[in-house]
Amino acid sequence: MTKNNMLFKLDRLILMMVAILAICLVACGSEEAVGSPEPVVSTTLEQATSEPTAEPTATNVPTAEPAKPPALTETVMPTAISVPTPTPIRKTTIEEYGFLLDLDGEVTVQTGGWTNAEPDSSQGIIKFPYDGVSAILVWYSSESTGQQIVADSYNLLKNSQPNLTFEAISDGAIPVSGETGVFGGFKVLDGGETIGGGFVSGWVCPESQSRYALTVTGPQATVVQIRFQRIINQFSCSS
Repeated sequence: MTKNNMLFKLDRLILMMVAILAICLVACGSEEAVGSPEPVVSTTLEQATSEPTAEPTATNVPTAEPAKPPALTETVMPTAISVPTPTPIRKTTIEEYGFLLDLDGEVTVQTGGWTNAEPDSSQGIIKFPYDGVSAILVWYSSESTGQQIVADSYNLLKNSQPNLTFEAISDGAIPVSGETGVFGGFKVLDGGETIGGGFVSGWVCPESQSRYALTVTGPQATVVQIRFQRIINQFSCSS
């Protein structure tokens, strides 16, 4: 073999080695570049449940405080309500002259004699104001009837006030202490203007045979009538 042939073979050998090396490099490089596929991790139910789970964080839920027992308080006993004692109705009673007369409230009564200096069971006079009216009660012994007693009392009243005009407006019978009395109503005028009025009445108590004359006057006709009737109702003959 000649020298040239040997060189030719050597060159071919080198080329083949280079080619193999190149092929090897290419194959190895592409395999390394592609790389082995990552194994797919399949999470199974067993693995999922086996893994420790995070403990739930406690939420600060406000808890209701236990109800406190009611504080012991001192029992207050109810105070007894004092019921006021009814105030007795005050009245003025006249009973020392042979008759009984009850007047409502505390009444100032003036007494005097009619035919004598001092009043007694046979004669006398009392005067008193009575809730808006003026009243005069006279008692004496005589033979006068109820009508005569009224007429005498009416004339006596007119004559005591000559500057005023009196006009009779009514008359009739009225019960007094179980007996029948007589009354007359009138009005009083001053210069044609009515300034008041009143009632006169008379009756006889059978036990004592005393005559009684009651005169009630005042500025208000209704008030006069009410007070007059009240006095008559509260009068009693001696038994």
